[in-house]
Amino acid sequence: MSMRTKSVFFRPTLALPTLALLAACGTPPVGPMQPSSRPPTEARKPASPPPPPPEDFRKAAPAPDREVAFTPPKIQESTLPNGIRVLLVERHDLPVIAVEISTDRGADQAAPGVGGFVGALLTQGTKKRSSLDFSDAMGRIGARFESRVSFDGGVVSGQALAQNFGELFELLAEAYTRPAFAKADVDRERSRRLTTLAQMNDSPGSLLGVAVVRTLYPEKHPYAAPLIGTEAALKKLTAADLTAFHTASFQPDHTTIAIAGDIGKDQVLREVERVLGTWKGKARPAKEPEAPPADAAGPKVVIFDRPGLTQSSVAVALPGVTRANPDYEAVLVMNGLLGGQFTSRLNLNLREKHAYTYGARSFFDMRHGPGPFTAGGAIVAESTGPAVKEIYAEIRRLREEPVTLDELEATKDNLVGQLPARFESVDATASTLTGLAMYHLPLDEYATRAAKLRSVTIEDLQRVARKYLDPERTRLVLVADAAKVQSQLEPLALGKISVQSPTGGAATPAGAPGAKAAPASAAASSAPAPRAPGAGPVPPTLAPKTPPTPPGKAPPPPPPPVKAPPVKAPRSP
Repeated sequence: MSMRTKSVFFRPTLALPTLALLAACGTPPVGPMQPSSRPPTEARKPASPPPPPPEDFRKAAPAPDREVAFTPPKIQESTLPNGIRVLLVERHDLPVIAVEISTDRGADQAAPGVGGFVGALLTQGTKKRSSLDFSDAMGRIGARFESRVSFDGGVVSGQALAQNFGELFELLAEAYTRPAFAKADVDRERSRRLTTLAQMNDSPGSLLGVAVVRTLYPEKHPYAAPLIGTEAALKKLTAADLTAFHTASFQPDHTTIAIAGDIGKDQVLREVERVLGTWKGKARPAKEPEAPPADAAGPKVVIFDRPGLTQSSVAVALPGVTRANPDYEAVLVMNGLLGGQFTSRLNLNLREKHAYTYGARSFFDMRHGPGPFTAGGAIVAESTGPAVKEIYAEIRRLREEPVTLDELEATKDNLVGQLPARFESVDATASTLTGLAMYHLPLDEYATRAAKLRSVTIEDLQRVARKYLDPERTRLVLVADAAKVQSQLEPLALGKISVQSPTGGAATPAGAPGAKAAPASAAASSAPAPRAPGAGPVPPTLAPKTPPTPPGKAPPPPPPPVKAPPVKAPRSP
């Protein structure tokens, strides 16, 4: 049979189902169109426009909704015979749970770099499981987990479905109480941290953080080094150092277990008793970091020279206040008004009015000891001097002039409005409970904080500004091109200027012997400052290294200088 014959043979077969389908769908047969017997549809009338508003509609803003009072959740507290404290917030809206096991002993109780190193390795292998085995065990129950040590304490945390609480808690307790600190894990983490230190050399913001603490605190102070440590400290750190810190700090009498989620108190206590009920031990007494002594002879202005930078990272800094300070709420309000929110005076001045920066802010780092206060931002290089002048002007204005009632109330509204976020999710709630324990705060802290913030007066704000923001005690710290900014700073008459070469996590303290002070009329120098006695080996510098010259060949010519294009002051986005 030919293809033509096949085509004729199958044509009727294909047509029949098609006709049947058309008939089933009610398709009329093809033919001349018949006139419709239905009357023509009437044209749709346009919708009537809304009535115009009253003439006085825009004369007054709509009244705000009534304020919703914030009520924090109920916190249940229990204590085991071995001293472990348990804090629980029940939330049965979702079948999830968050757990944090914490100590109030932090990195300020150890040598530089040790605490942060321990925090990184707590969940990287235990005496029972390797790093991969621990991660696989968490993965089998669909859990998220992490560990960290700050200056004020250490935490192991995780989140999972509530039905997996027993397995999650057992794994977290194992990491908290029995970390391995295996040599391979220590070497891997050491390499990662040394790489991070090298990367910090390319980040002016990171360099500024190192420069601030080096400038404010003496060399042996717990806050004089960044949490990550220094290159010299990391290279000599051993597993024995990590074990010693862990043994001294992670003990049941200073341990708090914070839990939030879909679980009841009886089940929590039953699991905690099963896993940690027999754990015994006492933590070593803590030594609280003290306020650094005033250094009247030290430089008032420290420039960490980075030639070629088009922005200056600026911080007006001084030692701040502790978290236990009785003026806590008044300081919060004062800082919020100065630089703690987008509508702060610093941001409206430097960003909105003068366009010196994309954002200016201030911050009190409140710890067990007096952490640093900083005010500043990333400033376009050509406007560094005027921006610094405005920062000091805003600090002095806050001390000398009463704030307006509108400013004060707006700042308090902002701070009170942030309180519900502390309990927004189960992990946020567990973290909030950990904070209560770590800073030795009462359980009704968040039930009473709104009223405490509301009670701050104009007089309170000016009082704490005069007490804690003394311009004569500040240090101006910059990571900038000294050749561009030093001449802008000299007319401000802020004091002696020191120009140094930044070296990441091992910078020389500004007041240490060998730190080079530049005369007021001298040009900025980018040569590295002499090392302080006992500061250890000099880490890699920021300048690119010249490759070694092969034998018998002349050294290569130096690379041409990189010229940055002229930069205009940034506009507000």
